[in-house]
Amino acid sequence: MNVLKTLKSFVNGFKKGGDNLDDISKIESAASPIMSEKTREWWNIFQGNLPQKKTHKNFKPLPTAYVSTAYLAQLVTGEIKFELPDERLNSFAQKNLVPRLDRIVQLTLVGGYTVIKPYITRSGEIFFDVGTSRDFLPITIDENGQITEGIFFERVRCNSKIYERREWHCFKNGVHSVRNSAYLYGTRERVELSSVPRWEGLAESGEIPSDIPMIATLRTPYANNIDLDSALPVSLFANSVGTLHEIDAAHSEYIAEFRKMSAKVFGSGDVFRGKDGITDDYFVTVESDFSTTIDNQLMAYAPQIREEAHKAAINIELRLYEVQIGVSCGTFTFDSAKGLVTATQVLSEDRTTFNTVAQLQRQLRPVLQSIAKISCTLARFYGFDVVDGEPAIEFGDSVFEDTGTEFSRRFQMVQAGLLKPEEFNAWYFGVPIDKARELLPEMTTVFGGDE
Repeated sequence: MNVLKTLKSFVNGFKKGGDNLDDISKIESAASPIMSEKTREWWNIFQGNLPQKKTHKNFKPLPTAYVSTAYLAQLVTGEIKFELPDERLNSFAQKNLVPRLDRIVQLTLVGGYTVIKPYITRSGEIFFDVGTSRDFLPITIDENGQITEGIFFERVRCNSKIYERREWHCFKNGVHSVRNSAYLYGTRERVELSSVPRWEGLAESGEIPSDIPMIATLRTPYANNIDLDSALPVSLFANSVGTLHEIDAAHSEYIAEFRKMSAKVFGSGDVFRGKDGITDDYFVTVESDFSTTIDNQLMAYAPQIREEAHKAAINIELRLYEVQIGVSCGTFTFDSAKGLVTATQVLSEDRTTFNTVAQLQRQLRPVLQSIAKISCTLARFYGFDVVDGEPAIEFGDSVFEDTGTEFSRRFQMVQAGLLKPEEFNAWYFGVPIDKARELLPEMTTVFGGDE
């Protein structure tokens, strides 16, 4: 079926739904005022702006929130394999989703959740839009913590004006409804979607039959102790704001130490033959009533800089932060030459980091399964024939354990009849079971088959 014709029927054939989106402030959000306030705080911290009062005139924060969320996101997705049974859909996932998974996980760790929305273009290609707690309004959350109703926001500049598109989604009784509307940003003045070139081909409203919401919610696994009545999750560093501030204060003191304690020579302007004030970074002119000898008109200042003590203070706070976010001791270190750095490798005995990463991967797996199902539903709705089946999802484990040892262990299980050869191939090659079965030779003598 022609996708463009289906898009037109999508506009003409569906009922309009959704709340009145003219005044967002009147929509009852799942985010309470305190959660909305904390969410803004988390994103500000991610940008390096903590809410506490700065302790130094030249405050020098470290990018601890950014580095820690990026580090965990890389461990979660660094070796991920996500493949759909349908070849065409899988090509879209490999091109438009998999390379972005590390960024999606990082944004989830910052804001508490992300909402992923597969959508199809006129050419028939599937892309994946992502909404965060910063630019998505959650309205309804089900018993499993999945968002079933909410609004995506998109802003574009056109003809020297900023326009905002509000895309309302609602899943109810086996039907997923969508409604688009556009406004002059910051006002209730509604404009036609066609007046903005980027949105001129969008349908105003529509419905898609589905077993699950056509949006997938990735959440952090942490309990909400900020608003006990809220169904929303919290940021990775929600309970570490004070520690992050202490890290920044200790680093600012470290920088100030070099400025305050750097060597200088004080003397009268006559000696330096310069103007009043600082002649340069080393020689400083002062009013002098020293004795007339040149030696007594000069005063050297070269105290001992307490570099190691200040570095130790920063690292002590980093140890506390590691405990709070669930990574192993020594993961983050302040180095005078490189700044804030992370561990070069994760050892198998780092169970704390391993458990946290495994927990995050358990959150991601059902989301990927939902995305696979949504993509199939979407493609089939637009007239494409697609292959059903469970996606292959492998996270890899070489970061935490020796893959050579794991290969030998699984190989021995196959030889003992405890593991099927196709399951071994699926793990090793990172492919679905059906594909792994095709890779098996006719006589699997290597696995102990008959001659």
